[in-house]
Amino acid sequence: MESSNWAELLDDVLLTIIEQLDISDLIRSSAVCASWCATSTAVRRARFSLPSSAKQLPCLFYACEAYSPNNAVVHCPFTGESIRVPFPLGPVTEHSVVGAGHGWIVTADEVSNLRLINPITGAQACLPPITGIHHVEKSFTGAGNNDALMYNVFVSSTPGLDPEPLLLTANEARECMYHRVALSCSPSIGGGACVALLAHMECGELSFARPGDERWTWVSLDKHPCFGGFEDFFHNDNDGLFYALRYDGSIYTLDLNGDSPIVRQITGKVSQWWHPSAMYLLWAPWGDILQVRRWRSYVDLMAASSLDHPNNLEVDDDDVDLDPIVDINDDIYPYLELRTTDIEVFKVDFERKKLVKMKSLDDHALFIGYNSTMCISTKDYPMLKPNCAYITDDSSEYVYMYKNSWREIGIWDMKSKSLQSFACTENSSPWLNWPSPVWIKPSLF
Repeated sequence: MESSNWAELLDDVLLTIIEQLDISDLIRSSAVCASWCATSTAVRRARFSLPSSAKQLPCLFYACEAYSPNNAVVHCPFTGESIRVPFPLGPVTEHSVVGAGHGWIVTADEVSNLRLINPITGAQACLPPITGIHHVEKSFTGAGNNDALMYNVFVSSTPGLDPEPLLLTANEARECMYHRVALSCSPSIGGGACVALLAHMECGELSFARPGDERWTWVSLDKHPCFGGFEDFFHNDNDGLFYALRYDGSIYTLDLNGDSPIVRQITGKVSQWWHPSAMYLLWAPWGDILQVRRWRSYVDLMAASSLDHPNNLEVDDDDVDLDPIVDINDDIYPYLELRTTDIEVFKVDFERKKLVKMKSLDDHALFIGYNSTMCISTKDYPMLKPNCAYITDDSSEYVYMYKNSWREIGIWDMKSKSLQSFACTENSSPWLNWPSPVWIKPSLF
């Protein structure tokens, strides 16, 4: 029997085979030979609907020291598979990730403008520049490099009313201007269907835009002069509205299908409660709207270490020279870590006007971080653990202040209230701590 030559398969046979692959195997197939590479590339560019796409597991997107600066990793911790993907926008570590959804990520580039990219296909789209936000303008310094690029941010939200606007460098603006971005659909759909909703400084104000727009449209109301404080939001495909959660627990709907936003408050604020470290809002597969509260606290590893070593030698500072105290704003402070201490899930009961605490997620799992929050059935995805939250580090203040510090990534068990780490595999390349890894569901669209 003659051996088969996989490089000489007929084009239609090869196309049939490749269309059955999952996304990670599709990318790997391009390394087989020239004909496989050409067919794999054609499938990715044409964005064919792969049968396996419906069952695609969430993956982590992150920068990796093992690869070049212009490459990133898409890693599935449930299968152990990792694929290297090019990052055509420049070094990954010169970007911050502020959103992810529909297989796309939202990053702020080296001059603080937001960009959209599908890491699997390499497709890109531009959102309006930072100066397209209603209270930001460029500060002309006369220098031609990014280090000297400055922006005036009018904290009162109205240019001309601030005696001295906040002056930010491009790097500072990239790290503190953008809080979170959510997309209504994949930017590949075109026709103005994709809307990006942005929460930004000052204090979680909202603006929205479509890829290709020149400016952001500010969401403001006469009766809400300080219409901010938004922490999370999602797009509901059933009614075409965005649902947005404020820091006080109140929920609003936003109709952004026209030129002017239509905003309606649908729940009141939550009274008598301590504000959690982070809040998330999502549409559950069974039809409820859920609020998720995440509590964090700082852990001083130096103090914990001293407790483990009670006989440490004490020296008087007159005898030796001591290193200067590390300022809290320094780039590296390895002894301070921000850790999740609890996660609570509540169902929004609109009829009773209550938040009903859920005792269990049953056969579902959450994915939370900078991504649009996902709730996935563990029956459909048996590799996932039920009643768990798969978390990444999205505490902007901590992430930006301690870029080289530990990142909290793992599986939060809702019953035991404990964090479990992902098992390391041969194919998993360790992530860099900047930018913070983010959950994506790889897609060709």
